[in-house]
Amino acid sequence: MIIKNSQQDVNIEEPIHVKKVSLKISGGADSAIVGYMLSKYVAEERPDIKIFPLTTNHPKKPYQGVYASRIINFYKEIFGEHIFGKHYINTVDVMDTNEDYINAQTTNMEKAYKNEKIQRNYSGITSNPPLDIIDTFRKPNGKLIKGPVDDRNGKDFPVYKNYSWKHLANIDKKGVAELYETLGVMETLFPLTRSCEAYAHESHYNIDKHCEKCWFCMERFWGFDHYE
Repeated sequence: MIIKNSQQDVNIEEPIHVKKVSLKISGGADSAIVGYMLSKYVAEERPDIKIFPLTTNHPKKPYQGVYASRIINFYKEIFGEHIFGKHYINTVDVMDTNEDYINAQTTNMEKAYKNEKIQRNYSGITSNPPLDIIDTFRKPNGKLIKGPVDDRNGKDFPVYKNYSWKHLANIDKKGVAELYETLGVMETLFPLTRSCEAYAHESHYNIDKHCEKCWFCMERFWGFDHYE
């Protein structure tokens, strides 16, 4: 199944021996559209494949389990419950660093792989905005807002490596928004997603709002021109 995109076409295709795949889903817009495309492919072309969603929930991102579950329920309403296996949610009480989060994700994946004999993994890793756009992500005092610390900008990355698909590796948020429009889910799926990571340490934490000030909110607005 090929989904056209001005930045890079997305081609979802699995060999006949692949029967079980995992989907890393956080509740964000990127993994949500990957999950939608994967679900569409399985429902329409490969009903013999079972999808196992994977979510890591922890105090700094407590919305992930909630939003990921909402999104998966949306998939089930559209494509049917029969294409999904167990949703593996790894809830962690204490997590101090991004490395802790990555390790928790790995633990969750390893558990699912052991239990289900999963053969492929799908994730929503995207390209960052252009550097001149990132340079505009600043606080009112002019200080640059800290975002992802990696090199996902200005390079071409493999979309498949080590049994893992990263179909959005060379597509930024504007390209992701284009996929939502192409697939006709801007008004239905996108409002179910959440990108904000700013409220976790505030006493009035509200998982149903975007702060509109953090790096991830700014990236979301740059790509979609709206938050919800």
